[in-house]
Amino acid sequence: MSKVYDKTRIYAVKVTVGQEENVAEMLSNKVEALGLPYSKGIKAIVYSPDLKGYILVEATDPVLIDEVIQGVKHARGRVKSKYSYQPDFIPMEEALSYLKAKPSIELLSEGDMIEITGGPFKGMKARIISVNKDRGEVTVELLDTPYTMPITMYAEYVRKVSEKSS
Repeated sequence: MSKVYDKTRIYAVKVTVGQEENVAEMLSNKVEALGLPYSKGIKAIVYSPDLKGYILVEATDPVLIDEVIQGVKHARGRVKSKYSYQPDFIPMEEALSYLKAKPSIELLSEGDMIEITGGPFKGMKARIISVNKDRGEVTVELLDTPYTMPITMYAEYVRKVSEKSS
């Protein structure tokens, strides 16, 4: 067995696209069945719909992950560093960025008052003119400018302030 780390790290496991949920469930069941040291060393197994073809495993030792994924259908292997001097684990900030909930465009509708949260117009107030749910974009009309100028931007850069204004 290799050196056991004091703290946990997050590792990526490559899986067949579309099988992330199944593999996460199978790995979880296998960890429970194997018992110690696996159940103590592997803290969490998570997947995100936004992260196709990968699941994230929080563990104290990468060797535990390698041993658990052996023989699991659709699990291709732990993602290892291309170079020996780079760590195999994923930094916590990067892992959290994959797991954060994306703002729902379903909550936005024409006429809503919004605040722009990113890009060159950050902090400006605007009114939604149209919503393109297929592309995840909204067209807005800035309220803080002397003239009306429609701007199309991603819905993730807006925050709803109030409902339709009359």
